[in-house]
Amino acid sequence: MTHDRVLYSGDGPNPLLRSFVEAHCARNPYRPADDYRVEEFSRPIMTTKNSPVFGMHPYHLGKKPHDAIQAYVRHFTTEGDLVLDPFCGSGSTALAALTSGRNAVAIDASPAATFITRFYLSRCDPEVLWHRFNVLCQEVDSEIRYLYDTTCHKCGRAGTIHYVIYSNEYHCAGCGRAVTLYEASLYNQSCCPHCLSERGEHRRIGSMLKIAGYVPVAVNFSCHGRCRPKRMTRSVFGPKGDRDAFAAIDLARIREIERAPIPYPHPIQFMMNESNPDLPWGDEWRPSRDFRRVSQLFTYRNLRALAAFMHAAGNDYDLKAVITAGMTAVSRKAQHLDGGGGYIPGNWSLPPVSKQRNVLESLTRVFKRTVKAKAELARTIQTQSACISTQSATDMDALPECSVDYIFTDPPYGGSVQYGELNFVWESWLGFNTSWHDSEIIINATRRKSVDHWARMMRLAASECHRVLKPGRWLSLCWHDASSMTWRLVQQIFADAGFVIGDLGHALSIDTDSETYNQRVSDKVVRRDLVINFRKPQEGERLPAVPSNSAGGESFEGRACRTIGAYVLAHPGATKDRIYDHFISVMIRCGSLENHNFDALLSRVAVRVSTGGTGWVLKSDTQ
Repeated sequence: MTHDRVLYSGDGPNPLLRSFVEAHCARNPYRPADDYRVEEFSRPIMTTKNSPVFGMHPYHLGKKPHDAIQAYVRHFTTEGDLVLDPFCGSGSTALAALTSGRNAVAIDASPAATFITRFYLSRCDPEVLWHRFNVLCQEVDSEIRYLYDTTCHKCGRAGTIHYVIYSNEYHCAGCGRAVTLYEASLYNQSCCPHCLSERGEHRRIGSMLKIAGYVPVAVNFSCHGRCRPKRMTRSVFGPKGDRDAFAAIDLARIREIERAPIPYPHPIQFMMNESNPDLPWGDEWRPSRDFRRVSQLFTYRNLRALAAFMHAAGNDYDLKAVITAGMTAVSRKAQHLDGGGGYIPGNWSLPPVSKQRNVLESLTRVFKRTVKAKAELARTIQTQSACISTQSATDMDALPECSVDYIFTDPPYGGSVQYGELNFVWESWLGFNTSWHDSEIIINATRRKSVDHWARMMRLAASECHRVLKPGRWLSLCWHDASSMTWRLVQQIFADAGFVIGDLGHALSIDTDSETYNQRVSDKVVRRDLVINFRKPQEGERLPAVPSNSAGGESFEGRACRTIGAYVLAHPGATKDRIYDHFISVMIRCGSLENHNFDALLSRVAVRVSTGGTGWVLKSDTQ
């Protein structure tokens, strides 16, 4: 039985998973005399996130480009082999397998993750998709015109709103009046204009004050008449004519829209189902992110527009995926900058000045990127033999023992990415069951999920990976975390499961040549994803002895400093992140990684090249 379609079953375990894997085993059974002998993959990968395929859905910033994983898949497997990712995220591993002519099993506990994975893996004709999108837009046309049509105050003709600027307002500590940050930013040093004009006092307005409100302050629109320029902005702080028009046209329209109930289904859930307003709904919660319901992440106008699109999309999974791909861009997360653009971070932080974008225009841009990506995938996907299952990696009983040829996975990094909290909005819009949060493999103080919980669940997942992987085959673990604690646990967890770590002498990484804002402006040690290869021993194979942490009487600190010093000696001027990559790779491969302060270890043996420099040299080289 050969499947040439992506098998997907929504927010529960896929009932066809067992038959899918058994069919593969019938074609490609494990034989103890298997002569599989493939050396460890040894080449660092440099790639980019700036591709149509990668940008098809935002998911989370930690997702990996499929072409990087493709290099591993093609090295460790041959056509027709079965590739597993038990933490599939948005499906990059499975996509790498299908574009290489391999079969794929993609598993994730999050139904948002498996839904997005289906979106990536399923072939569709771009022209047919265009037609479906056009029909969708026609169905919501009257609703969109009601929400985003406006009147030009210059000529009285009709116009279309592109975006509305919203701003946090704060009570001034001096005069007590409510002042928007947008207004304050127009004055010297973001000061209260009332205090400045009345008493000459510079009273700062900003995020250090308690938020008093979130209000519209300006609108950007295009006139359909003969005005030049056609595109213009009016606000509460412009010339009197603009101010009066903003109040009479824009604020009045917003009040009208917000008085009417939304006529389409939309999520009303409390974030993470936490209804107590006195409690944080998760580790992502902050006083500055205090939206309590999913609906409050959106302005009322955009909430209604999204509801109209989702309702019109019906059961079309592809169109719903396009809509979810554009949700953050039309939410309150969309930052407004005077020069255009705006960074949307991979968490639930809300900018103090945001941009309420026209939902139709935003989704059209998302859709055009999707069409480019789908056209590329139509050319490169070689098979549709994939099964997606929404379930925990801790229990993969539908997969027989020794049935998988290769595993590439990017598991949850302790508590650094809160997948359940970040996926909750998508899952609420899609109507998925979110009870999986109870067993999420995560470190989360709000839900009382400790390091011990994360380690215990990871042990179960590693054990299952060992059980289903064929002897002699490889598991590649992609990891991006600066925590020495989680690195040490990963080392121990996979060793205890029965895996043998590869003996590569240098760091193996996936580098997308992209950094977050925090990485650019701070001296971070983690700038790329490290990959550690583990092998399941052959039956009867004699395993090498596990090195002792104090082999030869050497302490951890002594070995760590010696490892760092040797690398800096061979690579004078190396940056901290490169030294860290090598240090982690060497220490974890020799089984001697312990909790540590990397900055302190580095400073014991090396110094910066010069004041303000980024490179490091041995202390002896500066004397």
